[in-house]
Amino acid sequence: MIDCLVTGAGGALGSVLMRMLNEQHRQAYGLVSPQGPTPHVGRVLRGDLSDPNSYRDRVFALAPRVIVHLAAVSKASEALRDPERARAVNVDATAAMVELCAAMGSRFIYVSTDMVFDGELAPYKETDATEPGTYYGRLKLEGECYALAYAKSLVLRLPLLYGLPEVSREPTFFESTLRALHTGDPIKLFEDELRTPLWLEDAAHVCCELADVEITGVLHAGGPERLSRFEMGRQLAAAVGCSDAPLVAARRSDIAGPEPRPHDLSLDSSRYVAHFGAHPGRDMRSALPLLLARGPHRLLS
Repeated sequence: MIDCLVTGAGGALGSVLMRMLNEQHRQAYGLVSPQGPTPHVGRVLRGDLSDPNSYRDRVFALAPRVIVHLAAVSKASEALRDPERARAVNVDATAAMVELCAAMGSRFIYVSTDMVFDGELAPYKETDATEPGTYYGRLKLEGECYALAYAKSLVLRLPLLYGLPEVSREPTFFESTLRALHTGDPIKLFEDELRTPLWLEDAAHVCCELADVEITGVLHAGGPERLSRFEMGRQLAAAVGCSDAPLVAARRSDIAGPEPRPHDLSLDSSRYVAHFGAHPGRDMRSALPLLLARGPHRLLS
């Protein structure tokens, strides 16, 4: 029996969580896709999430105490471009993981998103009505329903995450912005879309913390401030000494797309604070010096 299995271990949050679990000397495995990237730290299994037969027996053999289910088609544009694959990964695989947990008696933490809301009535509490405006959001909400049908489940809704992944893969929004700051290229960022962003390190800490408690239902873990991507870009530029960076403010109306862009998906994390006595994470101005100190050799590569 191991302590933790992390699906989506080759993703941004999954890779940081694997490193953190290793630092805490926990017995943990990651589950990654057959050809996908693997985290820099930690042991992994390869399996196709759309085919439970490719991983079920090995997961049973490991008998994890808790499964943290991060794996997802997480970009709204990708979900819309390949809806069948997105449903297989975001919904069907979640249902399969719930069945596995029920058979093993394992705790199940399903990591969901602030995009289950429509963005018109923020900040959102766990009890507020969900009304996703995107296909991705609807799939994640459907996955929540499967998770909540199992008594030992927790649905953890996270916001926009930023930071440095512990895996070699396509650059995140944060990494792309850093590189553009270095090259001096103009950076177009939305000024009228608000989130409660959370540092990857803090999000991974939240996952570790929740793996060890019995809290169930739905829980929000957003950052302590409401920021637009434009405001995030300004803070990042100041932190790396590029305060004169050519940041360009964009608006939702500038982009014509097949789905609406939510205005404000800010999460109310008061239930988390009431349970743990502290906020899920720190503000971006406090996080950036710590973040930049962790990986200066990787920032501009």
